[in-house]
Amino acid sequence: MEHKRLAIRDAWGLIEVVEEAGEITLRFGNHTAQSGWFPARPDQLAFGYYRALLAGLAFHPNPARLNLYGLGGGALARFLLHYTDLRITAHDLRPILRDIAREHFDLNTEDPRIDLRFGDIADHLWLMDTPPADLIWLDVFDEDGMVRIPPRSFAVLSDQLDDDGVLCANIWRNSLKDVAHINDQLARYFSPTPLILNVPDRFNTVVLYRKTPWTAEDVAEAHTRLPQWAPAVRDTIKDTLPWLQSTPRLRR
Repeated sequence: MEHKRLAIRDAWGLIEVVEEAGEITLRFGNHTAQSGWFPARPDQLAFGYYRALLAGLAFHPNPARLNLYGLGGGALARFLLHYTDLRITAHDLRPILRDIAREHFDLNTEDPRIDLRFGDIADHLWLMDTPPADLIWLDVFDEDGMVRIPPRSFAVLSDQLDDDGVLCANIWRNSLKDVAHINDQLARYFSPTPLILNVPDRFNTVVLYRKTPWTAEDVAEAHTRLPQWAPAVRDTIKDTLPWLQSTPRLRR
């Protein structure tokens, strides 16, 4: 039976935290889960696209810093703090999510490895204060679906990464117009052929962009990097790498 742990409004609308069948989820006024986790299984990521984003770690030679756009309930940030040594700069539009993430999703908001920042990703001037990173995770949704990011903001995101840096974006394929928009924008600042992971039985796709073209060797090296990660991370990435779609244009 569904149990509503929280219902609160901020300047952008309704936020609900719901518990059902051992899973706690965050919702923005509808039945779409924006974040989720299982407190009894903290080493398992609840959503397939969470696991696909995690695979991006294997495609950087030595990731130490991650910029996360779309804190939500903080489930991804909590997992990274527990099972990696990454330093995280996490962004979201809604400041109330800081307390929600701490109280309902077990995010240690006082951990010195996480820097929480609140503002609008459409404001490229605000983004310019964000430090450089090895990886960027884009998971920016509201109650209506994917948030459109303007070109100036994509330019700033690109500047946060060097040639080895990887941008991983969660895309919801129910709107082809939105999918085309984000891929067209990313292709302006990154190599236009991303790596693609389709989440089984869902409309989620995670795309991995880099400034230098992907090669077949990059995919092979990703597998060799798995032993460097803690078991919870290594096993998750190992399970999601088979989701990688065949990309015939990879250079050899």
